Parts: sequence; C-alpha cells; structure tokens
Amino acid sequence: MSDTDASKPRLFAVPGSGLPDTGELRADSVVDINAAARAKLQGEIRRLKATNEALIALAKANLAVQAQTHSAVLAILEADTLAAFDRKLAGRVAGALNVDLVKVFIEGHAPLRTAESVLGAAPELVKSLLGEAPARLGPVDRRFADALYGAQAHRQQAEALVRLDIAGRAGVMCLAARDREAFTPEQGTDLLHFLARVVERRLALFLRDG
Repeated sequence: MSDTDASKPRLFAVPGSGLPDTGELRADSVVDINAAARAKLQGEIRRLKATNEALIALAKANLAVQAQTHSAVLAILEADTLAAFDRKLAGRVAGALNVDLVKVFIEGHAPLRTAESVLGAAPELVKSLLGEAPARLGPVDRRFADALYGAQAHRQQAEALVRLDIAGRAGVMCLAARDREAFTPEQGTDLLHFLARVVERRLALFLRDG
C-alpha cells in the first residue's frame, strides 16, 4: 500500500487533518460569496417591496380622489337652478371633495343677490391670483385670503385655484381646506381641471337661461 493510500482513511476520518494550518483558510478571513449574494438579493427584494407598496398606496389615493371628483360632479349635475347650484357647491360638493370651502368668482358679474359660493369679483382678480398660470396649488395666499374666504379665512391652510372661462367671462374656482397638506404644488391637476370644466359649463347654462 502506498503512502497515499494509507492516508485516505485518516483524511476522511479527520477532515482537514491533511491540510496545512494557515491563516488563509480560517473562517474569519474567508469571504462567503453565497452570503454576500443572499444579502444583496434580500436588499433588492426589500427595495422592490417598498416600491410596490408605494405604487399601491398611490393607486389607492388616485382612486379615492377620482371617486371624490365623480361624487362632486354628480352633485353639480343635480342642481337645476343657479341657487341650487350655489347650495350644492357650499354643501355636497365641498363635502365630497373633503374641503372646507368651495368658491367660484366671476369677474364683473354677481349673478345672485344672496350667495354662499357663486360670487362676483372685481376685474383683474384672476390675474392677481394666478398671473398667466391655469392653476395654483399650495398654502393659502394671505394677501387674498380675506377677500376669498371671508370670516373663515384664518382657518384655511391650503388652497387650489383654477382659472375659469364662463361664457367669455373670466373666473376662478377656489377650494380651501384646513389641512395644510390638502393641496401642494407637487399634486397633479387633471381632476381639478375636469371639475372646473364641469363648473364652467353648468354656470354658463344657468347664466344664459337666467
């Protein structure tokens, strides 16, 4: 039997006994490639999970806003007179949108003697509020808060202003909320513009018939 054959039983019986005792093979100096790969994979899985959860939350929020807008539009369409339209804006529409106030200002024209939401305004109001922009979302502009929101101005923290064209008359739709996060510059405005177009058309119809 050769020396190599003689050593086999001992090598299998005592693993590592035939290897040199060097620091290079000690556990604290050996890189576990599998462990590193697993850690990287777990990190990627966590990031993907967080992204997925954020997308789901965003989708749910978008659906909620769509539902609110649809409910507000239905309330607007139920109004059969300008006075009823005014009451809808102040009540059901504000409630559906989860805001404190809904105001519509028409430059140079006050269609109702007594109104909560559909009000006349001085010329150039829209330009003062929006400049050339179609809309603005963010904190309440305190320079105009009293004129827009009256006695409730001091409670309002955020607002959304959308330009209107009501049968050729300049106007603006104002939504105001006590929640300072209700409207921010980063939010999309598609649904607000959709709501504004509905308001324009209904108001134009009432003003024409009136």
